[in-house]
Amino acid sequence: VLGIYHMDVWLNTGGPIKRHQIEVLYVRWMAPLIDHQSGMSCARLPKVAFVEDSDCDVFGFLNPGQVIRSMHLIPVFASDRGTTSLRHGKSFARQGGELDDWEAYYVGIFANRDMFMRY
Repeated sequence: VLGIYHMDVWLNTGGPIKRHQIEVLYVRWMAPLIDHQSGMSCARLPKVAFVEDSDCDVFGFLNPGQVIRSMHLIPVFASDRGTTSLRHGKSFARQGGELDDWEAYYVGIFANRDMFMRY
């Protein structure tokens, strides 16, 4: 999640114009790595990476009501840092003036007992 926004919008549906306040999350999407096998039978955590910046859906807005839970992401230190998903340089998607990202992340499925037992 890159940002949480509260917006005042006006809807014109043919009748009187109505003002609504909505909340949205501005997100940078991640996708599972297809060539990585994970699960209990492989004894490996799932692995994800940021969607490449050439994809038109790399960033998006999301209704906060659609968020089920947060997750714990662990950088894959062996894959090092790089710029394959987003060009090198300053970006709103990076924190604290960082110029690159971790290439991949493990999804911590053991964040708490509910995460492991339910999903």
